Amino acid sequence: MRIVSLLLASFFTLCSCTGQKAQEEPKISVFAVHINTIAQQENISFVEAAAKVRQMGYAGADVYPYQEDVISVLDSLGFGHSCAIVHINYLGDEHVDGFDPNNARGFFRAGWGDLEDSAISFTKRHNYPHLMLVPNVLPNDATDEDAEKVRQHVADFANRCVSEGVDLVVESFDNEASLCYGTERLQALLSRSKSLGVAFDIGNFTFAKEDPVEAYEAMKDRVRHVHVKDRASLEDMTPVPAGTGASKISTVLNKMEERGYKGWYTIEVFGSRQMLTDLETAYRNTFAILRPDAVQKN
Repeated sequence: MRIVSLLLASFFTLCSCTGQKAQEEPKISVFAVHINTIAQQENISFVEAAAKVRQMGYAGADVYPYQEDVISVLDSLGFGHSCAIVHINYLGDEHVDGFDPNNARGFFRAGWGDLEDSAISFTKRHNYPHLMLVPNVLPNDATDEDAEKVRQHVADFANRCVSEGVDLVVESFDNEASLCYGTERLQALLSRSKSLGVAFDIGNFTFAKEDPVEAYEAMKDRVRHVHVKDRASLEDMTPVPAGTGASKISTVLNKMEERGYKGWYTIEVFGSRQMLTDLETAYRNTFAILRPDAVQKN
């Protein structure tokens, strides 16, 4: 009987410790292009830059289809697949979907239909939980019909993704000409498809002169991915490391955790001139918000 009791005690202790360990490992990810930036700024290889970022604690990476050649490197270092990203211009015949600054051949030029095909294939092939679509911003001479055309393309793509087993999300975008700018426009887009989700970019609601907390409350049922971006102040929209600006990062993340959000938190600091330092600061601050007990124990 004593042996059985000891075995049971050991079992429950193990379960408790395992649960505690899982609680201490938040799913914090990074844009793979930020790793490219580190490689450039520090004059090191992508492999070396990725290893440094992984050592900080980052557990996943958001990747564009044109970056497929870096996935094996990220996989070898233990990065999870957090989100795939594609930019599509639905008002043009072709579109350049970004570039790898360390590789002059890192361009992907195609029509929007081909980009949809490649994005779905990439997402499924590498088992990303979400595909984030960034639709084109509207040109100055765009008409209401143009805007409606883009919305319909996004809705059609979302419905197609469902049939392909892909979860499509759109983010709150920091450009006034975007159909994803601010809560009102984003909700208008979401209303076109019940399957379309949100990549909630905290700092981009600040950019739109909105309270990110109120924005989250308005669309919390659709949030499936998160970009942890901060802004320097309510007057200065320069991206800064999470937790050092004015975007109410702590309040929003706490609300997400309380609601039971289990997805990835992707750190974003585009434009940083000291990316290595800024990613380290952003990770430390985000981890402290998500797992304060773990920080206190250390």
